[in-house]
Amino acid sequence: MKKFRISLQWKFFLSIVAIIIPVLGIIFTWAGLQSGKQANDQVVNQARILSRQIILTRQWVTDCGGVFVNRQSPGARDVMYLFDDTLQTSRGAYQRFTPSMVTRKLSQYSTRQDLYRFRLAGLNPLNPENEPDSFEREALNLFRTKGIKETFRLERSQGKQYFQYMVPLYMEQKCLKCHNRKMDALNSIGGGLSVFLPVDEMLSTTRRNHLKLAVAGTTLIFITIFSLFFLTRRFVIKPLKKLEDMTDEISRGNLDARVQIKTGDELEKLGQHFNGMAQSLSRGRSHMEEKIVQATKELSDANRELQTLDKLKSDFLANMSHELRTPLTVVRGGIDYLNRTIKKEDNRNYLEIIDKNLARLIHLVSDLFDFTKIEARTIEWSFDQVNLSVLIGEVVEIISPLSIDKNVAITYENPRDILVELDLERIEQVLVNLIENAIKFSDSGTEIKIKVEEDPAYVTVAVRDQGMGISAENLNTIFDKFSTVPSAGVNKPEGTGLGLAICRAIVEGHDGRIWAESVEGESSTFYFTLLKKRP
Repeated sequence: MKKFRISLQWKFFLSIVAIIIPVLGIIFTWAGLQSGKQANDQVVNQARILSRQIILTRQWVTDCGGVFVNRQSPGARDVMYLFDDTLQTSRGAYQRFTPSMVTRKLSQYSTRQDLYRFRLAGLNPLNPENEPDSFEREALNLFRTKGIKETFRLERSQGKQYFQYMVPLYMEQKCLKCHNRKMDALNSIGGGLSVFLPVDEMLSTTRRNHLKLAVAGTTLIFITIFSLFFLTRRFVIKPLKKLEDMTDEISRGNLDARVQIKTGDELEKLGQHFNGMAQSLSRGRSHMEEKIVQATKELSDANRELQTLDKLKSDFLANMSHELRTPLTVVRGGIDYLNRTIKKEDNRNYLEIIDKNLARLIHLVSDLFDFTKIEARTIEWSFDQVNLSVLIGEVVEIISPLSIDKNVAITYENPRDILVELDLERIEQVLVNLIENAIKFSDSGTEIKIKVEEDPAYVTVAVRDQGMGISAENLNTIFDKFSTVPSAGVNKPEGTGLGLAICRAIVEGHDGRIWAESVEGESSTFYFTLLKKRP
């Protein structure tokens, strides 16, 4: 599964967005809330000032015992006279206006100019027009029971939004007479003053301010984000991209690549260090190439010298093994003659010792001769179709005297005829070598098992003994030439170390493979494969 990757510039962009939007969003949201709160506070303060002004006006009228107004004047119209307090003058009749009447007339004037309006409300009013609504009734109860000093709400009336503000009105000494109250009602709550302020314009202005603030905030956020992204791309991402391109060039082997960063900061210093590193690598490569050329020349000379020496060695071994065969054959013939003619027991013992060592010497010379031909690649192969099962049976029969002397059993279950294209003499040499080694490193009374398995293309021959096994570190070296590693725990003559090397060369000459497996203290098994039919 391919891992999802994000480029550095997009990481910067997303980081900036994740930081700027919440921060500026919080700031502008807080500013909007503060603006709304300030508008609300302004309306409340305006209502407080207005109600205080009305209460002071009422206080003045109360202190004056009322004010007399010409009943024919425009200001005295549409007023309900609850008391017939008139004063006749040369200029006409004057009616005494109580604080409630003055309050009502002021409210009428302000209402006509659509500034604000206010009214009085009481639980037991003398004037029915002062009957409280549900909000005012609840407010009066709160004034009396909870002792609060003000209350307000937003109200919609006749399609307009109003801010209704209400404060309590307290009974004074001069109020008791008109309201028929006893002295114990002094300073009690006689009613309340409701002030209605139109707030449609204020709310509309607040909404417009919020919209302007949102537009300004969004614009500022985008400008800030893209400005920071542009600056980051200009001063960070582009220099890093140049460094990346340079490293790609160097990785492709262009050590002459250089980067030009003119930022006047740490990135410019980093670019200079990169250029210095590339220059050092270029010098190092040139120096290394010179050394490689020199070493290659020296190795070539040494290889030619080794090839010459190896050829001389091979020629020497071939000539020596060839020249040794003639005198050894003569000596062998002489020993055979002495065996037929000498009857004395002591002399025959000496002849037997000489004969065994001569056999070893002949075997050694034969191995040297075969090995030199293999190394010189002058060996001649004679491939023919052979029944491998019959060949193994013949080899077992030939070697059986040696196994009988050692008291080692050889078991080979001939499965069926197995026809293989091979060099009979060479594969017989491999089988003899492997079985003789198995006998040599087996203890008396043990068994050697030979098995053959086949598939459509190959046959595999396995020779398994019950010796002490081979150590793991030696399994990969026993097929090397002149390797004389003995079987584990057995002090046996190691021989020349050419037998298994010759076996490997013969098997590989048949396009096969040879290897060994071992369990120390239990057994060793040697395997080799052969192509059933050569291409």
